[in-house]
Amino acid sequence: MAARPARDSPPPEELFEELTPLSAHETALRRFRNPDPWHAPAAYWFWHRLPDKDTIRAQVRQMHDAGIRSFQVQARLSYPIEDYLDDDYLAACRAAVGTAAELGMVVGIYDDYNWQTGHAAGRAVTGHDELRERHLFWVRIPAGAADGSLSGIRSATENLGPAAMDWHYEGGVVAWADWRVEYALVVDGEQGAAAERPGLVDRVDGAADGCRVRLAEPVPAGAEAIVFVSARCATSRLVNPVDPVAVDRFIEAGYQPFADALGDFFGSTVAYMFFDQPHAVYYDWAQRTGDLRSAMPFHESLAVSIRERWGGRTPQVLAAVLDGDDPERLSLRAQFYEHFSGYAMETFLGKLRAWSHAHGLRQSGHEVLGHVGGWALDTAFANWDLRVNFGLDHFGVDGYRDLTAVDAQDALVQLSPVFGDSVARHHGRGGTMVEQYFVTPPDGGTPWSGHWGLTLQELRTTAINHHLQGMRQMIFHGFYQTHGHGDDHESLRNPRFDFPPGINFEPWFTDHHPRFALESARLSEFLEPVSPQSDVAVLYPLRTVWTAGQLGEQASAMGEWARALTEARVGFHLVDERDLDAAAVEEGAVCFGDRRYRALVLPAVTTLRSAASLRRLRRLAESGVRLLAGGATPTVYQEGPQTAAEDWAEIAPAAEVFAAVPEEAVLRGLVARRGRAEPTLRVPTGSAVRWRGGPDAADGFRFACFTETEGTVELVLPDGPWHIEEWEAADGSVRALEAAGDPITLRLEQNALRLLRVYRGAEPAPGRADVTEDAGAAAGHGTPEWSAPEALESGWLLEVPEDAYEEAGTRRDIAVTCGWERQGLPAFAGTADYVRRIELDTPVPLELTLPAVAGAVIVSVNGVRAGARAWAPYRVTIPADALRPGGNELRVRVAPSAANRYYAGTGLRAAPEPCGLLAPPLLRHARAAAAANPGAPPGGFGSGPRSSSTPEG
Repeated sequence: MAARPARDSPPPEELFEELTPLSAHETALRRFRNPDPWHAPAAYWFWHRLPDKDTIRAQVRQMHDAGIRSFQVQARLSYPIEDYLDDDYLAACRAAVGTAAELGMVVGIYDDYNWQTGHAAGRAVTGHDELRERHLFWVRIPAGAADGSLSGIRSATENLGPAAMDWHYEGGVVAWADWRVEYALVVDGEQGAAAERPGLVDRVDGAADGCRVRLAEPVPAGAEAIVFVSARCATSRLVNPVDPVAVDRFIEAGYQPFADALGDFFGSTVAYMFFDQPHAVYYDWAQRTGDLRSAMPFHESLAVSIRERWGGRTPQVLAAVLDGDDPERLSLRAQFYEHFSGYAMETFLGKLRAWSHAHGLRQSGHEVLGHVGGWALDTAFANWDLRVNFGLDHFGVDGYRDLTAVDAQDALVQLSPVFGDSVARHHGRGGTMVEQYFVTPPDGGTPWSGHWGLTLQELRTTAINHHLQGMRQMIFHGFYQTHGHGDDHESLRNPRFDFPPGINFEPWFTDHHPRFALESARLSEFLEPVSPQSDVAVLYPLRTVWTAGQLGEQASAMGEWARALTEARVGFHLVDERDLDAAAVEEGAVCFGDRRYRALVLPAVTTLRSAASLRRLRRLAESGVRLLAGGATPTVYQEGPQTAAEDWAEIAPAAEVFAAVPEEAVLRGLVARRGRAEPTLRVPTGSAVRWRGGPDAADGFRFACFTETEGTVELVLPDGPWHIEEWEAADGSVRALEAAGDPITLRLEQNALRLLRVYRGAEPAPGRADVTEDAGAAAGHGTPEWSAPEALESGWLLEVPEDAYEEAGTRRDIAVTCGWERQGLPAFAGTADYVRRIELDTPVPLELTLPAVAGAVIVSVNGVRAGARAWAPYRVTIPADALRPGGNELRVRVAPSAANRYYAGTGLRAAPEPCGLLAPPLLRHARAAAAANPGAPPGGFGSGPRSSSTPEG
């Protein structure tokens, strides 16, 4: 990564750092305590209308104060499409970047309107009809017939509704023009041999919704004609992604305006360009048959490259793209997709990267990911044939980026982050941006209605899990300019239902997001120098995808292996077949550069590049690397004689072949026994702990572990001496732990995140490594012994603030056994205070536990803030000096999700979602302190007749 951007202001220790050289360890500590914008959360800043300067400054400041230190402006469908990139829009962008520069933030340029790079809101094709997307279709005509039709063309955009159709197409309708014949083939029905017949087609009668192909003579008996025709979508706003001139025009229309308006910020505040799902629309039609399930973007320059690649074999290659499951034809199919994807990447992504680099910017962005939101390669976009994008060659795409990025859907552990980290490591980097959005609604919801019910605990858990899988930075999708309107709930057009939630309109955002953001940034900085202890490499079955399609057996097999390894806590990366070319073997491990793996998994891999790949696999197995295969095994070579099945039969005895993913014990057996050589973590069977760790850049080892419930993990150390530090992501402190036990058992309570650094050598020099605490203090010596908890079941009032959007200034009795949505407030989802009076004879430390809460809380006593919690355990210690003898006001401010506000009256939810306290709070007092006042009654805090339900003031 390039030079780190300026921080807000250097803390005193960094001024000291400028005068005194620091070690790598000390530098890491500085960065941990004060993370930079590359590791802190980022956001898509959704623009729904043109913002004025005051709005711009206020919202950029709001992001900054919430710990979001990087953003990309994204004009959404509610923004007038005709105004995108006009002078006012660019002036607003400049004001936003200028404000970010004042605050030391980083800005990326999101490179198109709404999403889907390649149209510039239609500006690229306005006045250039010839550059609109063109697609290749095919018409099959049977023996004896002299004509065939193509009709019922359907755009995949229709699935997104009318708003999306208006976005992609002028007038919201699809119309085709300029039909022409590209290839006319006659295929022998028995032999499958294909020959090109230039005079076969008499004419093509084209129409806006299809065409009819008329032949000069009927198709011979025992044969079939396949006529490939192309057409230009006359109403599409997208450029043809495989037309070099069209891509240049897109850059001129969509990239250059940013350079003209913001160029003096390029390379500093504006650090990178970001593409998002660059592809043409996917089209299907009524008469389509064959392996390829979508029309293919096409241009004469692509046709020329195909002719140059295959010459007289072109007809056979095209026929194999559609039909055939024998090795010879499948090999041609793989060859075609390798050529097509390489051509498309260089034509489109290569030009974007060249422009960015020429302007001092890095290139980032992500393509369509069929695995988003899950583990299998066909989790998403199953109706699209993604091979006609960039061939699903994610390792290839990453070669055109400087910063890896992926997207992730919903609050789930999924494949995307580890895949992104894997392709980054393939190119000598590490870590990935993860664009996080929410689509799948809860039970009773409607698709695309999103997740206004997001809690900060849910977001935090998602972020930590992503970090442990390789995420460097989360880009939240998105930070809203406006929360939309309530009189309709059309997806996408109404901002309220355009991929919600708008995180800044969640009631918990202002008070609680900063704590999450800083923790996420520190976790990212902590993991940045780590080389993960990953023992398993999983071969991404790219060529099998090319031959079998994205819905083949390899799609589910890949997902099953990845999920099982993750759940077994076995570290893994995905690797590309191209990695095998430079692989080395060292002591029973295969090494790809500095990455070292003890096992290689082939998930239903049926197609490899050539016999050389199997020879390399044989050498690995013979050298002690464990070779595992699941499901189908190799039968096809993309290049060379088709001996894959026979070659595999020879290597199979050296491999471990499974019909399905093996049980957890087998997977755990793949992990190296590191305890005698280097520190490692070991998760006992049944433990809920997830972790990531390995050697760092300062001759130590780092481990991050997390659990959503409770769990234990064992730190295994070789013979010492070893020093252990615990780095606290919440406050940036570092404390020493005693290295006692073999192994050392670490216990994690619910939602605990623990960061450990282990190293040999002398203790850190005083004053240089950070403030440390001894193990006794860390263990909590001197903390009081707590009494049995007492439930505060009654005497509560609910107070709604004066500035609330409804119920403003109201007070009412409230039960704490269920949420307020069941107590007459089904549509209220703002911040509100639970208030109760407690009586004390003598102030003693108190511990308040909230067993069940729907929201984030701030606890205060007598107007003094005692603590804030946004995830379980909701436990706050109230110091004695915040209390007084007699009556004390206990106030619990709850900030729930926004769900009940924004879904009210829409029918998008079956019932209101819980809000507020859902179970009686529990209060304990410190026995040790109470012992000093033997006359104090048992309980000591508002029990029995001493409690009062009248709040002070």
